[in-house]
Amino acid sequence: MKKLKTIKFFLIVILCIVVSCLPSVATDGVTIAYENSSENFSNPERGFYIQFNPIGDQPTSELKLSALQQVRNQNLTLARQYYLLSDFRNKPISESFLNTVSADCETARKAGIKLIMRFGYNWLGGGEDAAQGTIINHLDQLKPIFQDNYDVIAYLEAGFIGYWGEWNRSAYGLDNSSDARRAILFKILSVLPSDRMVAIRYPRYKQDAFNNENPLTTEEAFNGTNKSRTGAHNQCFLASIDDNGTYSSTDPNIINTQKNFLNIDNQYVVQGGEVCGESEYATCANALSELARMRWSALNFNPGDGSEILQNWRNQGCFEEIKRRLGYRFRLLTSVVPNNIKIGEIISIKLEITNDGWASPYNPRKLEVILRNRATKVEYSLPVDENPRRWMPGITTIANISGTIPADMPQGEYQVLLNLPDPTPKLSNRPEYSIRFANQNVWEESTGYNSLLRTINVN
Repeated sequence: MKKLKTIKFFLIVILCIVVSCLPSVATDGVTIAYENSSENFSNPERGFYIQFNPIGDQPTSELKLSALQQVRNQNLTLARQYYLLSDFRNKPISESFLNTVSADCETARKAGIKLIMRFGYNWLGGGEDAAQGTIINHLDQLKPIFQDNYDVIAYLEAGFIGYWGEWNRSAYGLDNSSDARRAILFKILSVLPSDRMVAIRYPRYKQDAFNNENPLTTEEAFNGTNKSRTGAHNQCFLASIDDNGTYSSTDPNIINTQKNFLNIDNQYVVQGGEVCGESEYATCANALSELARMRWSALNFNPGDGSEILQNWRNQGCFEEIKRRLGYRFRLLTSVVPNNIKIGEIISIKLEITNDGWASPYNPRKLEVILRNRATKVEYSLPVDENPRRWMPGITTIANISGTIPADMPQGEYQVLLNLPDPTPKLSNRPEYSIRFANQNVWEESTGYNSLLRTINVN
């Protein structure tokens, strides 16, 4: 059990892109430069995922702990579970089925991963879905499960409508009704806690739902509105010129406009999906370009259809880069930390961080500075008012942290560490849910901390 104390004092963090806006740091500060790591390691809520699909048209069975542990053992942190609701097209979801969903969340928690969820009424060959009223009622039944287990839900694919829950060919015409699509999307968002996002199949459906063709602005980002919580999932990445209907036309100009929308919108929302078939478009050159442009965070690792694409990426030499760069990949460049600090004085720490990934975190994430006494191992947490979701790809972030060392902090030598834990109470002390920096010799697997490789003398 960690010995942890929270230092309650006012911290100021100034986020700057240019050096000229930085405040002064401690006069005895020492600059440390950090070595890059090219290792493919796991990080929460990003990367390739293992998908668990229905077997034929059989009811969804509980996920096995051993299966999810195998996911984790592959350095993956995501699994997608498809919940087949075919038995409930005309009636409420059974208690046993709801218990299955709850049990899957607990199993994911034990395994140290998170789930991408989708609910639908058909699987093999597509088929009949359910009426709008039934879908609304089913969402009311699922609400308590979402509320109790959102900590292990990475995001929810909108589902429910049409073939495979992919919002096409609805037996009830729901895919062709903007009012029905909007009502169901807004209902999904209402039953899911505000800290979680919903991904929809077609980018034009987001524009239609909000009657707005403009992507999110930085002011709208992460503000808890429905628009700020609606992302995208592409179920046929690079399958054809229009990704098998993901884009509304085969006209390159129209496709380019819709991709430009995603490029800007996906700065602040999740982009996931899967490959679905071998294609001349699925070259390494196209994959790297499109994954970066649309800021992908999650992609299927075990496609039932499309495994040739992943093998081609291996053969052409881009697979390892894709593994590393899906989602975020934070890297420390330098830090400036003082050698000595007196009790009651202001400590100033400067961090220079870059993001080598293709996206930033889409779910909330905390940042803490940990001071750990070398002799007693007692830890003091300095909570920082900083939002890692705004550490964008290709941008160097300068964070200046300052605060006063309290009078009751014991004298001694303290290690300086960074912690980016999951903010949910159930996972905040789980090291496997903390973010690891892509640097050599900084990661502490037992704590989930990233060492700044510096000590401070408090005297």
